[in-house]
Amino acid sequence: MLTVFYSVGSKPLAIWETHTKDGYVTRFLDQDIKSMVLEIGGTNVSTTYITCPKGNQVLGITMPFLVMIVKNLKKYFSFEVTILDETLTRRRFRVSNFQSNTQILPLCTVMPIGLSDGWNQIQFNLGEFTRRAYKKQFVEVQKLKINANIRLRRIYFTERLIPDDELPPEYKLYFPLATKGAKGKKTAPEPVAGKENIKPSSSQHTQITAQPETKTVSKTSVHSIKKAQSIEKAVAGGAEENADKKVAEENKDVVETQENEENQDNKEAEEKQENEDNQENEEKVQEEPSGEEKQDVTSHDEETAKGEEEKQQVEE
Repeated sequence: MLTVFYSVGSKPLAIWETHTKDGYVTRFLDQDIKSMVLEIGGTNVSTTYITCPKGNQVLGITMPFLVMIVKNLKKYFSFEVTILDETLTRRRFRVSNFQSNTQILPLCTVMPIGLSDGWNQIQFNLGEFTRRAYKKQFVEVQKLKINANIRLRRIYFTERLIPDDELPPEYKLYFPLATKGAKGKKTAPEPVAGKENIKPSSSQHTQITAQPETKTVSKTSVHSIKKAQSIEKAVAGGAEENADKKVAEENKDVVETQENEENQDNKEAEEKQENEDNQENEEKVQEEPSGEEKQDVTSHDEETAKGEEEKQQVEE
C-alpha cells in the first residue's frame, strides 16, 4: 500500500498543489470521527481543487487500485485520475456525482458515482477500466486531481483490494463511542484491536459506476400484517360503497332530469293542441252566418222564385 494523502500530520499537503478560486481548502476536526480531516469546498467545482504531484512531475505509481476515504457533503463533487497505458498514451478518468451517463472519449472517460450519506470508501480499479474503455493495458498513474466539494481522510494505492479485517489499524476509520447515554442509561464500550472507546467505521464501499440503494427492513408481526390488510380492505370497501352511492345519485339525477323534460314536452304538446282547437272553433264561428243573415237569404230566395213564376205566367 502506498499513501499519497493522509489528513493527520503536520504537512498533509506536502506533495499536493492547491487551487482555490471562489472556494477554500481547510483542515479541521470532524465531529463524527473526532479526528483531523481536510475539506475542499467552493461554489464552482472546476475552480477549487488539489492536484498531486506538484508542477509537471508525475507519480509513476504502478498499483492499479485507487482507494479513497471521503465524506459525502451532499454537494457536487468530482475527481480525476491521469494514467499511462501500454501505448504510452495519457488518458484521464473523470468521476463525478452530477454525471448521469458514462461517456468514453479518445483521451478522457467520464463516469458517474453515487455516494451514501456520511463516510464512504471509494474503490477504483484502474486496470479494469483501462481495458474496458480502451482495450489497452494499464501501466501507471501519473496525476491525481480532487475537486470540491468533499471531505478527505486518506487516499492510497494498492496491488489488490484488501479486506477490512486485513487492513492495518491506521488505514481503518474509527468512530468514537458515546460513554454515557440518556440519564440513567449507559452504553457498553466495544473494544476493537486493543483500543478503548472506539469502533470501526461503518462506511460503505462505493463502486464507481453503481448508484447505491439503501433499503430499510423492518420486522412486522403476522397479526400486524393481517390487521393492516383488514384495514386496507375496509378502506377499499368504504371507497367502493361511496363510489356506488355517488353513481346511484348521479343516475337518479339523470332520471329526474329526463322525466322533467318529458313532462315539459307533454305540457307543451297539450298547450299546442288546445290552441289549435280554439283556432278551428273561431274559424267555424266566423264562417257560419247569423240568424238575421239566414232570414234575409230565405226572403230573397222566395222573392226570386215568385218573380220567376209570374214571368212564366205572363209568357203563357
